[in-house]
Amino acid sequence: MSTASGRDKGAVVLVPGLWFGRPALSLLAYRLARRGFRVHLYPFDSLGQGLYEAREDLAAYVLAHEARYLVGYSLGGVVVGAFCRHYPTRYVRAVALGAPFRGSSVARRSWRCPFLRRFMGAAAPTLLRGLPGVAPPRLGFVTGTKSWGIAGLWLKKGPHDGVLRVVETRLRGAADAVALHVSHAGLVMSAKGACVVARYLEQGRFED
Repeated sequence: MSTASGRDKGAVVLVPGLWFGRPALSLLAYRLARRGFRVHLYPFDSLGQGLYEAREDLAAYVLAHEARYLVGYSLGGVVVGAFCRHYPTRYVRAVALGAPFRGSSVARRSWRCPFLRRFMGAAAPTLLRGLPGVAPPRLGFVTGTKSWGIAGLWLKKGPHDGVLRVVETRLRGAADAVALHVSHAGLVMSAKGACVVARYLEQGRFED
């Protein structure tokens, strides 16, 4: 995707989450392109790839597109986190939007139902356990606090975005994190979400 501004800020790879795929990131991609980024939408096979395979495929994709930045949404954020941890010299900055780094309590509850398990595919281990360990360098964490969504009926304790609790989206030692009053979908659909992502990629911080 070409940039709309006269200044090329470099290539950024957007990694989608489970089920919704690249179309869900189209609006975020457009807004980042307007800010001067060359945007690439990573074709993540979220149901067919485990975390290790997804991480290595993403690494090859980043290298092929000479990308300097990454943004991962939901499950895609965990893949980005795994990439950043394993390849700390291959990126400048990255952002995770509403990513289940500590696993998902909604997913663990859904796992009790055999019918619902099939909808997790190869992502199930990551959704259930997350990505243990400390936060990689130069990875910003964005979470939502607007409790909109049917899954929110299962999230009774603490702030959440309708899909994930805020505490589930952070890794130990996270230096850069911000909470927005948007839902899980709003993290990639809202102008506010795009603004904080762009600011972090550009400046390495969320606040002016």
